[in-house]
Amino acid sequence: MRFAVLQEYLNIQIELRRLVNDEVYELHARVCKSLSSPVRLRILDLLRDGERTEKDMLPLTGVSQPNLSLHLKYLRENGVLERRQKGTLVYYRVAHPEIFEAIDIFRRILAKKLAKEQRLARRVVRW
Repeated sequence: MRFAVLQEYLNIQIELRRLVNDEVYELHARVCKSLSSPVRLRILDLLRDGERTEKDMLPLTGVSQPNLSLHLKYLRENGVLERRQKGTLVYYRVAHPEIFEAIDIFRRILAKKLAKEQRLARRVVRW
C-alpha cells in the first residue's frame, strides 16, 4: 500500500515537472521567435544604447509606422521590451539586457557558419 501511494506521488511529481517544462519551452520558443525577424533584430540593435521612442526608430528601421508598431507590440507582448510614457511620447527599452548576450552568441555562431561556407565555396571553385 505504501509503495502504491509513493508511486502515485512520484507520478504526480513527474507530470507536474513535465507541465512546467512544457510551459518553459513555450515561453523560450516565444522569446526566440521574437528574434526571428530582421526588423525586430534591428529594433533591438537600436535599443542597445538605451531607450528610444517609436518616432526615433522609424527612419532607422526602413519600415512603415504601422509595421514598426506591430513589431514593437510583438516584442512587448513576449516580454522582450518594456515601455514607458512621458507626456505624449512612448519610450521603449529592452526588458532584459541579457538578450544582447543571446543575440551576440547567435552572431558568433553565424560568423563561424559563414566562414565554413566560404571555405567550402573556395574548395568548389578550385575543384
